[in-house]
Amino acid sequence: MSENSAVLPAADAHLEILLRLVDAQPEASLKICLTTPGGFLAGSLVGSGAWADRWEEVVAAATGEEDRADHMAHLAHLVRSSLGTAEESSGDGLHAFIHLVDVTFLSVPGNATASLWRGKVSDVSGWSLGAPGDGPAS
Repeated sequence: MSENSAVLPAADAHLEILLRLVDAQPEASLKICLTTPGGFLAGSLVGSGAWADRWEEVVAAATGEEDRADHMAHLAHLVRSSLGTAEESSGDGLHAFIHLVDVTFLSVPGNATASLWRGKVSDVSGWSLGAPGDGPAS
């Protein structure tokens, strides 16, 4: 191995299967909790197309009527067209990014929430299916 070679983390085959599932079925979503360097978060795992749809809704809601002109439509189109490009894959056919909607940041005091979250798959160090509190009853 050369001095400049980076050691890439092994892909999580189970997580990759879930990412392919939600990409293949646009209406699919799965509740999931993730562990990342930034903390714990929970939300609904969705495909990149569903995430782009929601992103367009959030941008439209955040801008005024006068700002929803051609430049906002162009911006939304740029984001949508970038999904599926080389930037979106890790170069080996695996997903480089993971997309969540209806997110709760569990490691932030006060239950911070967000409509959308996008992160690198390589930053996910652990995950579990379901929402907080969905576990087996004791």
